[in-house]
Amino acid sequence: MIKAIIFDLDDTLYSYNLLDKLGIEKICEFVCKKLQIDEDKFYSAFNKAKRSVKEQLGNVASSHNRLLYCQKTMENLNENPFSIALEMYDIYWNYVLENMKLNENALELLKFCKKEKIKIGICTDLTVHIQHRKIRKLKIDEYIDAIVTSEEVGAEKPNFKMYDKILKKLNILSEEAIFIGDSLKKDVEGSFKYGMKALWYSTEKSERYETVQNFGQILEKLKNERSK
Repeated sequence: MIKAIIFDLDDTLYSYNLLDKLGIEKICEFVCKKLQIDEDKFYSAFNKAKRSVKEQLGNVASSHNRLLYCQKTMENLNENPFSIALEMYDIYWNYVLENMKLNENALELLKFCKKEKIKIGICTDLTVHIQHRKIRKLKIDEYIDAIVTSEEVGAEKPNFKMYDKILKKLNILSEEAIFIGDSLKKDVEGSFKYGMKALWYSTEKSERYETVQNFGQILEKLKNERSK
């Protein structure tokens, strides 16, 4: 019997990629106006900053830190990194947080799990501070029983340390959990190899793994199982 559902957060419970793009555009508008530079110069500095952070740090939570991206962008522009890096960071995250919305039927699924005493976990590659803010903003904190971030573990999915940690927090066995995420490699293949049932949240198809495009599909399956 399934005792828990473990979700990835970004681009699973809510759609992140477009918000990320638009958030960077907001930073660009601010910096170009402040420093009197063109967009090409900003994006060249920003993309170089992002690449250098990821190359230097590798697959760890801090490699996603937008404040590092902003600081290094200013350095690449030969500007004082303390001048507006914090403002850039706040502009980005304020935009993302103000515009994020739960994906269709996600809340209904969470409510059903709460009612049926199915535990809910979040297993996500990012820093704990911003993930807590997202969960609060989405107003789903009351439904979440446990969260594990790559910052806490010191490794990112599909490292088994991530799955091990969330299962221990939820106090369940791997075969008692469903892992749902948008990344085929990190969320689906990784959790499946660990021993969990895995669902790929995607519009694409996989010959090996079950795909879901809407949380309503999962909700109906759970309802049918519980009614038997």
